[in-house]
Amino acid sequence: MIAFDLTHTLLFNIGVNTFSCIITLIILYSYKRNFADTYDARLLCKIEALILLILLADIGMWILNGKSGQLMRALNYTDNILYFLMQIAVAFYWLRYAYYRTFRQNFARKKEIFWVIIPFILLSIIVITSPLNGWCFYLDDANYYHRGVLSAPMSVVILAYLLSISAIALTQYKKEVFSDRKKELLTIAFFVVPPFIGGTIQTVFYGISMIWPCTVISSLLVLLDKESQAISQDSLTRLNNRRNMERHLATYEDGKNRAVTLIVLDINDFKYINDRYGHASGDMALMQTANLLREMFNGTSTFLARYGGDEFVIIMQQGEEGAAGQVIRKIKNNFADFNESRQFPFQLSVSAGYAISSIKGVNRTANLFKEADENMYHDKTLYHREEQT
Repeated sequence: MIAFDLTHTLLFNIGVNTFSCIITLIILYSYKRNFADTYDARLLCKIEALILLILLADIGMWILNGKSGQLMRALNYTDNILYFLMQIAVAFYWLRYAYYRTFRQNFARKKEIFWVIIPFILLSIIVITSPLNGWCFYLDDANYYHRGVLSAPMSVVILAYLLSISAIALTQYKKEVFSDRKKELLTIAFFVVPPFIGGTIQTVFYGISMIWPCTVISSLLVLLDKESQAISQDSLTRLNNRRNMERHLATYEDGKNRAVTLIVLDINDFKYINDRYGHASGDMALMQTANLLREMFNGTSTFLARYGGDEFVIIMQQGEEGAAGQVIRKIKNNFADFNESRQFPFQLSVSAGYAISSIKGVNRTANLFKEADENMYHDKTLYHREEQT
């Protein structure tokens, strides 16, 4: 380990952390301004807010370090405790975010309590009791900060959690077929790398603070990936948008012959829902439709998109008539099951039509979409006839 004179590194560390604070504020503002208020966006906002506070606490630690007086000592202990607690919180929220984005669902509650929450509570207790036992850190008689005996093991435990979620994301990356998802999973897996490099530098060159400025680099990469996704996603439902759907369908017009099934869905009585219950209810209907489709096709290579208005498109890599009909029946049954929960003051259902193709061609996807759309409108006609009777 190479030790620097702390008086020589003070301005360097404060300068790097201040610059990192500015970048973090920009990232946080971008999430607040440019993204819908979704569960994963809220997690990212919490992470960025905590990183900002950690950077400010780190600046405070460098300013307070070695300052004499009981008040300075109390402030130094308080600042260090908050610094380490917020580190644990960042790791916790990143695990939640990375797992949610990797599997598109939350941790099972019991597993999260046993494997994550309880260990992180124990780490927090070690931090909070450090003024008494010096396990995580301690201040000497001159009020200078020193690492405690459990500081390194605690860092190893947190790193193990972060490496585990990175490994899980890499495993899913190998299974994923869509380039956008592969890019996101690779970004999640890479998140731990910059802070690990920063931690290595900080360990070798004692007196230089680099972990959290390097973490800001990871945060910036996540933001860039989210911005890239926003170009190809529908902002309300978070499904693929029409642009990305057309790009995906274009892959079936070139290369080898590949079987493809295209299903078009249209929400029944959507205009009535908007007029009778308001546009907020219409948005809820769109989002719930997307949620039901996501739940049904979770873990598969099926491509889901909101085509526009109240129309959705499903693209499957198979060409069997019976399978397509079975999928549509299951979709309608899932909507019927949802209606039994009576979460909405209206019934939510869809009309559906499909088309299948096994041979590539210049107008293949256009013809597919036209056929599926016509079959969907035929299904809608039958729906209205049943309503009248």
